[in-house]
Amino acid sequence: MKRNVLRTAWGLVLAIICFVSFSVEASADIGAKPSIEIILKNAPDDYYIALLENYDLEIDESATEIRNFDPQKETIEEYLESFNYEGWYYFMIMGHHHNYETANDKHIHIFSYSVPRNPRILVVSTDGSVTVSDVFDTREFNATITYDYKTKSITEHYVWKRAKRVLTIIIMFILTLFFEWLALKMLSLPENKRNLLSILIVNALTNIPFNIFMVYFLGRAGWPGLFVGAFFEIIIMIVEAIVYSFALVTKNGKPEPICFLYGIVANIFSVFMGIVVYIIYFMLLDFIHYRFG
Repeated sequence: MKRNVLRTAWGLVLAIICFVSFSVEASADIGAKPSIEIILKNAPDDYYIALLENYDLEIDESATEIRNFDPQKETIEEYLESFNYEGWYYFMIMGHHHNYETANDKHIHIFSYSVPRNPRILVVSTDGSVTVSDVFDTREFNATITYDYKTKSITEHYVWKRAKRVLTIIIMFILTLFFEWLALKMLSLPENKRNLLSILIVNALTNIPFNIFMVYFLGRAGWPGLFVGAFFEIIIMIVEAIVYSFALVTKNGKPEPICFLYGIVANIFSVFMGIVVYIIYFMLLDFIHYRFG
């Protein structure tokens, strides 16, 4: 029995290692980057949209008027590259020539690579008219805003994102309890009050703080955050295994070495199943996106 459990646990470890190793693409720039999703309200029929940044954070009084776009004399690229209004210039990504978007049916535009923290929005209509928003300070690392083209008002949507984070932490906690309960059954440990209460309390003290850290901080770190999270996951696994070796009991009514083994197996099984759920979730999102638009 114990030999089969050890084989199962070792197989799960190897599966996780393989998943992480073969799914990571080597890159010198793998950290998460701030982004802005813009929902353009009351937009013109056809337009270009871009972000502006102030390089020196100083106002250039030599350009106090917004120059209109003349499609007969210049391309949109030429216009954007020469744009200057009160020291605000066209935001371009390092190593990329262009960083603007054209009109689409949903009027939703995403700028997803190291966007300015305090940008302005530039909307250039194909008829030549140009609109520049006021400066706005994004509160979210990955911000979602609505920009009204007519009134120039900007509204950032961050309340629902905070609610989503809280909901994510709750769901992750519930799933962890469910998977560790399955591990309890796998090892044939009794589902008595002491064992179930121990699992609940231990996970409340370890899993919830860890998930808060993951959602609020490591989620911005990209792939490096995955390795940091894996390190803390190993620490938590060892700590929980030690606690369970005293807190849990077998059918004999007392702690035994298998209780320590449970802490190892339960954590590995929970991580593995979490990865499976994560993959299925995003596959489902992609299916819904491509099937229903």
